[in-house]
Amino acid sequence: MEIKDKIKLLENYLKDKKCILGFSAGSDSTLLAFILSRVSPDSLLVTIDNNMMPNGFIEYTEKKSKEFNLKHEIIKLNFIEDPTFISNNPKRCYNCRNLMYKNIQKLPEFKDYDLFIEGTNLTDLLEDRPGVLILDKYNMISPLVECEITKDDVLNILDYYNINYSSNTTCLSTRVKTNQIVDKEKLSMVDTAEHILRKYVKQNNIRVRFDDYQAIISIDSPDELINTEKLKKINEEFLELGFKRVFLDITGYSKTKFEYEIENDYYYYQLPYTIDIDKTIKKINEKTTLKIINEKNKIIYKNITIHENGKITMPKKNNFYEKFNEILPYIKRKI
Repeated sequence: MEIKDKIKLLENYLKDKKCILGFSAGSDSTLLAFILSRVSPDSLLVTIDNNMMPNGFIEYTEKKSKEFNLKHEIIKLNFIEDPTFISNNPKRCYNCRNLMYKNIQKLPEFKDYDLFIEGTNLTDLLEDRPGVLILDKYNMISPLVECEITKDDVLNILDYYNINYSSNTTCLSTRVKTNQIVDKEKLSMVDTAEHILRKYVKQNNIRVRFDDYQAIISIDSPDELINTEKLKKINEEFLELGFKRVFLDITGYSKTKFEYEIENDYYYYQLPYTIDIDKTIKKINEKTTLKIINEKNKIIYKNITIHENGKITMPKKNNFYEKFNEILPYIKRKI
């Protein structure tokens, strides 16, 4: 499908529907805000100011909302005061979204809107992101998933319209290793360290991981830092912040690669989570009347086999990417 066709699909999906959009001004929510400005200008952007985001985050969301001429509301919360969140357990992204969406639904005007939407894209469903499990609890919709729009599609559409977005809108607490307590000191160290790196590299994805006061640098192209003088200066500045040691991840910033495997006469892809078969069947039935075969630990839909263990298989005669993208929005992971 061409870019213009995907844009039209998304526009038709959101047209004349007053939406509340969780807005971070990252690529996904920026695309949705842009589309809303064209087809549903009475929509509302909501940003959570939770003390977990990089410096300048709130100001940038305000700038973008004005650029799109959309109403924008900021909800101030202090996640540092929430003991469940700062414990930084493996469900941290679920806990974060729960806090955010619960408070968005408390807005007095919430009931005046047709849809509560967020920016998960189809490629995100290839990753182990427990945070998506919260969406059903709050009856949220992911238009990019519903319209089968991938991360590459998002970036291509933004580039097509020459729309800028922030690549620095991810929660700083995700930099702290799981099960290590999140506090203001660690978040400040990470934020400052990432600003320091931007003096030395001009790349989109810049992350400093925190592990017991050790800094692990993860960027798109590590070779840009393979310079003795640069590394010496970065090490000195990081140590001044309070880090004990500094490491460079030479594998580079990890991106999900959608690549299928071949087994006998079948294509297959292994998702990194288990699938809730019953909920997946229910979702498919909401979208189609075609027959579904329900067998032990798997279902078959249009020659596509969905295994409970996350394995998706189909005959090699199929167009794998097209068929896989078609079925992925229906898949429900286990809690």
